Amino acid sequence: MIDRSKRTNRAMYPLEEIETLKGLRLHFDSMAELVTVRAQEIPDRTHILYYDEVITYAQTNERSNKVGNYLKEKGVTKGDFVSVMILNSPDVYYTTFGAQKLGAVAGGVNYMLKGPEIAYVLEDSKPKVAFVGSEFMAEFARGWELSSHKPIVVEVETGIPHDVKIAETTLKNILDNYPADECLVPQSPDDPFLLLYSSGTTGMPKGILLSNKGEFSICTNMAGMNATVPGDVMMIILPMFHTNPLCVWTYPYTYQGLTLCIRKIFSPDDFWPSVTRYGVTIVMGVPAMYAYIVAVADPAKIDMDRMKLRLAFSGAAPMPLDIVAAFKDKFGVRVIDGYGLTEACGVSCSGYGVEENWASIGKSYTNQEIEIMDDDNNILPYGEKGEICIKGDAVMIGYLNKPEATAETIKDGWLHTGDMGWMDESGFIYIAGRKKEMINRGGENIYPREIEIPLEKHPKIMEVAVIGAPDPALGERVAACIVLNEPDTMTAEEVKEYLSDKIAKYKIPEFVKFLPELPKNPTGKILKPELKKMFA
Repeated sequence: MIDRSKRTNRAMYPLEEIETLKGLRLHFDSMAELVTVRAQEIPDRTHILYYDEVITYAQTNERSNKVGNYLKEKGVTKGDFVSVMILNSPDVYYTTFGAQKLGAVAGGVNYMLKGPEIAYVLEDSKPKVAFVGSEFMAEFARGWELSSHKPIVVEVETGIPHDVKIAETTLKNILDNYPADECLVPQSPDDPFLLLYSSGTTGMPKGILLSNKGEFSICTNMAGMNATVPGDVMMIILPMFHTNPLCVWTYPYTYQGLTLCIRKIFSPDDFWPSVTRYGVTIVMGVPAMYAYIVAVADPAKIDMDRMKLRLAFSGAAPMPLDIVAAFKDKFGVRVIDGYGLTEACGVSCSGYGVEENWASIGKSYTNQEIEIMDDDNNILPYGEKGEICIKGDAVMIGYLNKPEATAETIKDGWLHTGDMGWMDESGFIYIAGRKKEMINRGGENIYPREIEIPLEKHPKIMEVAVIGAPDPALGERVAACIVLNEPDTMTAEEVKEYLSDKIAKYKIPEFVKFLPELPKNPTGKILKPELKKMFA
């Protein structure tokens, strides 16, 4: 029997006591209703800062209604899919919210995809309409031609030239000519509202269907952390087809009536000027972004009189402690690690408010249960490694058109994340690595993070990824792929010697490969399957 007497989830304050929610409605059946009501309650409050544009809550809602009324004219109704393939901008909100007002499911499409991959998404989700940015139109057209399903295409013009003629109209035309009459239709908390595709690092990507009630649980948990104050400005720099900018920040901070500062892409040179120019108080990045900022930014060149940043969050990959320390030392702000995945609306636990344990990813949100389980759904004792499993409203409805994959992933209500970790008696959770990344060396199970963590602390090492290299005798051997701060300053033998008193001998990498950079997906996750190919 596991003693849970010492274990606690994150503290959650009553919503009625949260300063950012004072005078605002607290409960909603849908995210579209949330957007609509906030525009009525705080119409003139700034919702979005986008370069020289200042966009109010009322303007976001009006433009979303124009899109909704266009979609209604095209026959889009509750339960239909609408695709959005747009570079970070307020247009993502107008098109996404506009579809959701009709009860349609907005589907973010990764703008890094190529024609055949786009064709797969179109055939899998069968959207009635697709909004596509000019810079992605040529590649989208390739997928559109390959696909047996051809949605109506709306071009979101960005000034990037192309020769494609498949668009029926433009978003500008819709915003100029369609009425802003409220088009919200009644919806249920159980209804799907968002479709996001997995990274697809192994096999074809899966469409992940998320519900209104799942996202609402994130909204209330984020507010209940009591981390925000009225007037906070959150900067979005991760790609907005991803769960983090949408599920973890857009809806929760719209729920709290806060301001979102959108940047097209991440740039280390743009980071601090944007933070000071727009009065940014909260940022979200991934470890690679913080590493670049630490490496290139000069604190002496930051206008500290205009610096308001107080919270920096990280996710998508484990945050190296040396980067946390360096960022705090140079800029006075501690980077807070957290954990989540698209299948649970993007966030399940956070290190905010539990600063006593930097090495963990924090404690689970109040509205979610997290346990460490074995392959048979049995909860494991504290300290024992197993699979991180999640239960609660935030868990996805399922994978689109893939009932077998859904049943494999959700067992008795528990979402099996594929991430391995352990939990201590106080409820702190620690990441060990991906289940499929676990290295089996002659029957010994080795978790990559056991090796990556000590290597990340070495002053000469910028980044590291540990993988299992195929081996006919042992099954796999340990391989370390390393990016150095300065090339040719370390040898493979030095790496092994450094680890000799830090980990068991059988865990020490037998292969060490130095690379100029590690392959990553758009959200900063290292593509370990690509690294494995080097050792095939």
